[in-house]
Formats: sequence, C-alpha cells, structure tokens
Amino acid sequence: MTSRRSLLAGVASAGVAALAGCAGIAPWRDDETDRADVDLAPDAVEPVERPASPFPVAVPSSLAAAHEERARGLLETVPAEPSVPNAAVTRRLRNERERAADRIENGVDRPWPTERLAGWRGTRSEAATVRGAHRAATGEHDAAALEERRRTVREDLASFAAGHEYRARSPREAVLAHAPVEDLAATCRRRVRPVLTYPSDPVARPFRAGEAVGRVEHARASLADAIGLLEAYDGERAETPSQWSALIASADRLRAAVYRSRSRVGEYLGDDTPPVDDDLAGTPARRLYDTASGRAESLVEETRERVDDGDVATAASAAGRALAAVAALETAVEGIRGDGYREPVTAESVERAADRAREALAGVAESDDPRLAARFAEPALGTHAYVVDRLDEGYADPVRVQGDLTWIDLHARAVPPATRFVLERLERLGRSAE
Repeated sequence: MTSRRSLLAGVASAGVAALAGCAGIAPWRDDETDRADVDLAPDAVEPVERPASPFPVAVPSSLAAAHEERARGLLETVPAEPSVPNAAVTRRLRNERERAADRIENGVDRPWPTERLAGWRGTRSEAATVRGAHRAATGEHDAAALEERRRTVREDLASFAAGHEYRARSPREAVLAHAPVEDLAATCRRRVRPVLTYPSDPVARPFRAGEAVGRVEHARASLADAIGLLEAYDGERAETPSQWSALIASADRLRAAVYRSRSRVGEYLGDDTPPVDDDLAGTPARRLYDTASGRAESLVEETRERVDDGDVATAASAAGRALAAVAALETAVEGIRGDGYREPVTAESVERAADRAREALAGVAESDDPRLAARFAEPALGTHAYVVDRLDEGYADPVRVQGDLTWIDLHARAVPPATRFVLERLERLGRSAE
C-alpha cells in the first residue's frame, strides 16, 4: 500500500504551490483573522491517487537519466567548500550547492513521467545556476559562451518547430501527445529570451550571472525533452497522419465555445465582490467564490493565449479546463445565492467535503476519455495536493480547506461533461479533415 508520506512526496511537491498561487488561488497566509476555531489533524484530508498519465506512450527513462547525469556533472565542478574573497558570497555558494546536491540525491518522485522530467529539469537548471555563480565569483567571465549557447538553442528550437508535423492516430491523441511538446517548446522559447542578461561585472554580481546561465540550461533541457517525447511517440505510432488542420480548426471552435460559456459568468470573472450582499467573511463560501472566480478567469485567458500563440494542441487542453472551471464557477454562484456553503466549519464538515472531493476526483476516470479528462482535471488535482501539503505542514486554515475542497468537488464533477464536449468536437473535425 502506498504510504501517505510517499504520496505527499510525489503529489504535494509536484508544483502545487505554483498551481495554487499562479492560477487563481490566493495563497494561504498566517495572519488571517477569519480562521475557524477548529483543530484539523494533519491527515484530515488524505492524498488521492492520480489518474494514469495522459501521455499516450511510455516516456523513456533515458530522458530523466540524462538530466541527472548533466546535473551531477555541472555540480561536480563546484567545490563542496567554495572559497572566494567575499565571505557572504562564499556562504551563499556553499548553501546553494548543498541544496542542489540534496535535490540530486533525493531524486524526483512525482506521479506522471512528464512531471518527473519537469522536476529533473529544475534540478539541472539549479546545478547550472550554482556553477555559473561560482565561475563568476572566481573571475570566470561566461558572457560570450552563454550568448553562443543561447543562439544555438534558439536555432535548434526553430529547426525543431519547423519539423513538428503533429502526427497522431486521431485529433484526440494529438492533443495528448503534442500538448506536452508544445509546452516544452514554449518554455524553451521563454528561457532563451535575453530577459535576464549576464552582468558586465560578474564578480560583483555572481548570482545574477548564475541565474542567466541557469535559464539557458533550462531552455536546453526543455528542448531535449520536447525532442525526446516526440521521438518516443513517433516511435510507437509509425506512419500516422498529420492532425495539424484538425487541431487548428478545433482550437478556433473551442475558443469560441469557451467564450460563449464565459458570457454566462463574465461579471464574476476575477471579481472580488461576492454575488450576494451578505458578509461572507469567515465562511467557505468566500474562499470558494474567490477560487472559482480566479480559476475561471485565468483558464479562459490561457485558452485565448494558447490559440493566439498557435499552440493548437495545448489550446484544446486549456479549453477543457476552462469549460470545467466556468461550470464550477456557475454552480458556486448559484449555491452562494441560495445561501449555500455557509455552514459553520467543523472537523466533521471538512471530512464530508473531503469525501465529496475524493469521490468527484475518482469520477474523472469514468469520463468518455480518461486520459483527456485527467488533463482537464489537473487544476483540481493540483489544488487537492496543495491542501494536503498545507495540512501536513500545519499551516491549514479550516475555512479555506473546506472552501478549496468544495471547489475541487465542483471542478472535478464538471470534467466529464467538458471532456465529452471537447472529444465530440475533436472527433467531428477529425472526420471532416479526412
């Protein structure tokens, strides 16, 4: 049986803080004044098993192994006890090297292979950052070499993008296979932009130099994974047709569907004002509304951005998540208007909310396409892991726990119909493109 601790290591550490903070969920703070006087046990909300990986073929273990080998090689060039004239820089170098070494030794234990690759890319980038900072602090000027690496990665990315044909057995499988590839290419593109430049005086600003080096290393790692995932898929799906035309058509139509759905709740998107005049402070309804409103707004915007950027496979994934998020917001508003979600928070009410959330997440696997549904359920899965993590660390606000669990429940229950809708559009456009 999988232990709670191993699940926490694999799920709650999988970027859930970023999910919660960047996609519409306000982070929990320790200075809240509306905390309920309820003691929640660290295991009040148990972790849930993730659905099977949405990526349609096996991910080669060699991709993660290459990141680990590269990270170790980078860090080995930095002495365990670095010494530079500046004592403060020496201490920071020592601490950051130790942290990077710990990350390498601890490895990455995340539910999906693509998430494990993301963890190793971060570890590799951190090792490169430490190495770059150490070289800068010891008088090694890497500006020219870094610019050459950036140029090479940029050229390799352009070549890769030009040859990306979006081959797959169906538009549905094209979304599953090519959305992660698009994400990696987009990450690479962002990381090679000279947003963070190498300092003219690296000795004076060694950590700025290290960050610049780490960004380009992350770009190289992202492109390597994009190539590796595409090769893995193509190796298992030989002689499949291009789904590019169907994906373009589906992106435009799904964006239109998202905006039609958005029109029903437009006044609530990203709005801090609840849909009732009552004071909801200190109730799960307040947290539920804030979460549902923020998530719907960010996911609708993500759909638009993905279509505009030409990331047509990711656009379909974003549309499914947005449709589920809008439906969750709609249900939340209706419930709040009907005096719902305002009951006093108790250990028992949190337990009931956790049961409903767990049941709803389990229902994702019963969708018409479980892999596609798993993609659409990612926001709810990530938020659930975030709640578990906060409880385990002892920072949980019971009111917010119950509000978040309620949002997880609503979003997860909206995933099957969203999956059915997106799947029907993909299959219809796939037939018309034949």
